[in-house]
Amino acid sequence: MNAESLWARTSDVGYMSEGRRAEHPSHAVVTERIAALYSGAPFELLDCGVLSGVTYHHLLQAGLEVDYTGIDIGEAAIADCRKLHPGARWEQMSVADLAFPEGSFDVVNCRHVLESLPYYETAVRELFRVARRTVAICMFQVPREPEALLRRETANGYIWLNRYAPGPFEALLHSLSESVEIIDVPADHRRNRVYFCTKRSA
Repeated sequence: MNAESLWARTSDVGYMSEGRRAEHPSHAVVTERIAALYSGAPFELLDCGVLSGVTYHHLLQAGLEVDYTGIDIGEAAIADCRKLHPGARWEQMSVADLAFPEGSFDVVNCRHVLESLPYYETAVRELFRVARRTVAICMFQVPREPEALLRRETANGYIWLNRYAPGPFEALLHSLSESVEIIDVPADHRRNRVYFCTKRSA
């Protein structure tokens, strides 16, 4: 089993319980930014790394008219979401190889995924490729020096738990964006960082 096969299984390495992740204040930060753009207007959103449909739940609670598609590499996660939330679309797919045409979604949201890949660049470029306007990236390993690329072994294979250097990562975001808002989100269990990006016009 490779790293992407364990993408949705950060609990295997003791990160945080599913309940705590679902209640993390970074969800509210992202939902509020999206609501400021689309309150009262329908929009299409791609959610990468769905957990148990937490982002979808938050968007519905906020009263947003979202046409939602969720993807995850984990077969079990997608099966669970299809049962829990039959009103949305759920697809098993890699964030590094998104099977959607360019500019398919108004918003692309990627939460707690990039750190669990071998590296981020291919996935980030895919997020921006399929976005029309907005890309939101939430990191649980807040970028800082020195960069640390850690492959951690588990009983079922391995998973990456990377901490990226902020300079190259943020330079890539700025090269693809008209603007990048960086929001540090304090929390009792783990600080997060949200990058809220407006895609550069072609």
